[in-house]
Amino acid sequence: MRLFFAIELPRDVQAILGRLRPNYDNRDYRWVDPSLLHLTLAFLGEQPEERLNVLKQIGSSAAVESRTARLHLGEAGSFGSRRAPRVLWADLAGDLEALLSLQTRLEAGLRQADFPVEERAFRPHITLGRRRETAHGGAPQGWPPTLEAGDGAFTMDKLTLFQSRLSPRGPTYFPLSEFQIGG
Repeated sequence: MRLFFAIELPRDVQAILGRLRPNYDNRDYRWVDPSLLHLTLAFLGEQPEERLNVLKQIGSSAAVESRTARLHLGEAGSFGSRRAPRVLWADLAGDLEALLSLQTRLEAGLRQADFPVEERAFRPHITLGRRRETAHGGAPQGWPPTLEAGDGAFTMDKLTLFQSRLSPRGPTYFPLSEFQIGG
């Protein structure tokens, strides 16, 4: 099973982010369907189904020991070179201390149970698009766009363990367990 922990985004926030996609045909980037946009806290890759209960315990513990947070969209940006960025994203602002605390607790539980964790520091962002291998052009015209201050406000009150199934049409995400933050 291909798994990850994430914070789901409300539909109105997904819609705001979906409007950041250029309104012209840009074949250099593979854009994420707005309904699939989320904030990944830990990507686990392929995991055996028999470890699912351990992951649920880790998710539950991290969520209960954390507190809810009020977040909103921050700025749009990119990873990689400025001329040809490999990932286009939007970050978050607001009560980032609570978000980072949740992610740290989650990562500590995963590490203690011998699950793979990223070695690089966590940087909260929502991936909007990825550069295609066949790309020839640079960043989309006008990238990065400006987000209005306080746009897309929401309450982070739930952690979700997702299964990701890949197909030629793209990924499909299935929530396996949801954990209320703060108990």
